[in-house]
Amino acid sequence: MRHAVGSSATAARRENAALMFRYASLAGHYADSVRFARLSSSATRRHQLVRFRRLFEHAREHSPFYRHLYRETGVDRLVIRDWADIERVPMVDKALLRTVPTQDLMTRPITPDLVRITTSGSSGEPFVIYQARMEQYTSHVRVFAMLWELGWRPWQRILMLTRLEPEAVLPVEQDLGLLTRLRRGFGLFERDIASIYTPLTEVLRWLDAHANAPVLWSTPGIITILCDFLEEQGRRYRFRLVVLTSETLSRTLRARCERLLGAPVVSHYGLQECPTIGHDPGDGGHFRIQSHACMLELINTRIEEGGDGTLGDVVLTNLVNHTMPFIRYRTGDTSEVLPRPDCPAKVLGLILGRVDDVLTLPGGRRFAHHHAHALFMDFPLCAQFKFVQYPDGRLALRLRLRDGEAPEAVRDAALARWRTRFAEVPLAVEFVDTIMPVDARTGKFKNIERLSAGPA
Repeated sequence: MRHAVGSSATAARRENAALMFRYASLAGHYADSVRFARLSSSATRRHQLVRFRRLFEHAREHSPFYRHLYRETGVDRLVIRDWADIERVPMVDKALLRTVPTQDLMTRPITPDLVRITTSGSSGEPFVIYQARMEQYTSHVRVFAMLWELGWRPWQRILMLTRLEPEAVLPVEQDLGLLTRLRRGFGLFERDIASIYTPLTEVLRWLDAHANAPVLWSTPGIITILCDFLEEQGRRYRFRLVVLTSETLSRTLRARCERLLGAPVVSHYGLQECPTIGHDPGDGGHFRIQSHACMLELINTRIEEGGDGTLGDVVLTNLVNHTMPFIRYRTGDTSEVLPRPDCPAKVLGLILGRVDDVLTLPGGRRFAHHHAHALFMDFPLCAQFKFVQYPDGRLALRLRLRDGEAPEAVRDAALARWRTRFAEVPLAVEFVDTIMPVDARTGKFKNIERLSAGPA
């Protein structure tokens, strides 16, 4: 019995020590963000050089894919000493990474303790990404740093209009119990959630009940729907801050939000390959980059015909994720090139990204990118999906099948998923060979599109 009690106590001490290490690591990541924010662009690049070298050497040693790639391109013995050495490292993109078994991209075995996420599939087949839990949790720290910079404090409530349900508990909250204790005991890190599937009349009651909350968090598509409804109802609110993520924020929507929600609008920029890259501080002029966590490059800089500025393609190195590295990764994003020396080390011009349509369903309900992503981001039976609405109002889900899948079974599974949220709305399922980009300049796809002409 004494042996059992002693073993239990030892295990508890180990667990407490591991938990304290996690808290210390996240606190260190926040301190790192503060320190990097104060560095000059040249000092930032020097520090990034060191972190790039560590990541490069780690991937070269432990990832079969990177080891083979670097051997084939003659950089397997390269020592990263300066920026010219970095430019010798070959770039990768999603198309290349999709040709490789996931385990070969990894620097460690795939185990249940890793965090598994997928991209939205908007640029092709959804792509699986793995991170260690602490690597993934650093993105929450960067969100904290962003909000703190913008004037929010932990004792102030955040309203979230999102795909989560009101009682949702995030994995970071499950693993780091201190966050829950701080919320319950001291009222810190309070948030209230309204689901994107909530009727808009109830959303307004929810907003009225929390009218003093300073921050509203959502996505451009969902906020577009909310702004439309506010205009119909003749209503306005006055938040201190509106944070929008996941999609491109247009200048028109920014102006509407400021008029109807009474607050500066901050666009949060991130990718599943590197959550929380940066944010614009509310003036719409540029993104401030969290340069301790990611290194950006702009390549193929050009002035396009009819354009009024220089554009470049964004290349990312995620300096945090050593589990499944993204090293000199072509993101597929196009950015304005700012005429200042700290671009892109510390700041980035506006992103020319995807702007999905918002569809009107029979009965008046609205449907946006976040609805589609929440429903089908983890649908394993198709390689790509897209919702379209024909001019006569008919709604269709276009699917590009995976090899070997039976169309009828896939159709039934897709419709069953659709009916969990929109049982009253008819939906046609169409199988297609390709889903092409809608924007030739940026190569961007849409998950949601209103068609100007019917089917052939």
